[in-house]
Amino acid sequence: MICQDAEQWLTLQFLPGLGCSRINRLVAALGSPGEVLRHRRELAEHCPGIGQALATLLRDDRAIALARERALRELEHIERIGLTLLSCACADYPPALGDIADKPVLLYVKGQAALLREPMLAVIGARSASEYGRRVARHFAAAAAERGLVIVSGAAYGIDAAAHQSTLAAGGKTVAVLGCGVDVAYPATHRRLLVDIAESGAVISEFPLGTRPEAFRFPIRNRIISGLARAVLVVEASEKSGSLITARLALDQGREVMAVLGR
Repeated sequence: MICQDAEQWLTLQFLPGLGCSRINRLVAALGSPGEVLRHRRELAEHCPGIGQALATLLRDDRAIALARERALRELEHIERIGLTLLSCACADYPPALGDIADKPVLLYVKGQAALLREPMLAVIGARSASEYGRRVARHFAAAAAERGLVIVSGAAYGIDAAAHQSTLAAGGKTVAVLGCGVDVAYPATHRRLLVDIAESGAVISEFPLGTRPEAFRFPIRNRIISGLARAVLVVEASEKSGSLITARLALDQGREVMAVLGR
């Protein structure tokens, strides 16, 4: 399934310098991505607060044409490998993400997109987790999955992998949120795990296909993990870890945060 106006959403996404916040603001002001592109030359009049650099970009015919060409190639690739593409205006977009700050404009989904509307528990924690931490993560993830919660995590080493694996073993559903394209297996050793997750659950990302797993993308994706969940369970997170970034995001989003301390 591909969302309505997918070409227009992708065109905006592929314009350099336009992030989620700006795209969301422009679409909110004009009503749709198509209207933004149709009225791009006079956007400064319709949407107060647009700076000179953004106004210049939106009037750049070459930049628009290049972004549209890339959007069409992306759509062909999405259809060829059988993904779902959801926009934030789509009826199937996860409602839990609809009210968070800087909500993702697009979500690429490999697997069951309908799962994104189900109640979720996020289970996250240390990559270099102890055996005790992994055992606790497996216990809580499996118990929650058996009670009907979808388990969401980031497919990283340690606690994330333990949560995904135990959910699958318990016959539950799990969602992996990636900091790269959904067609990129990261970590590479989790390729089989990601295939298993997609077969019975979903692997999702806001990043275009082929996007490499660079370090700065992971804190960005963490707001999706916390945003999807009703509560976040943190297991063995160090003081400066990405898991604590996710916990702070969860608190900002009004989610409940729970923690498992050391042994």
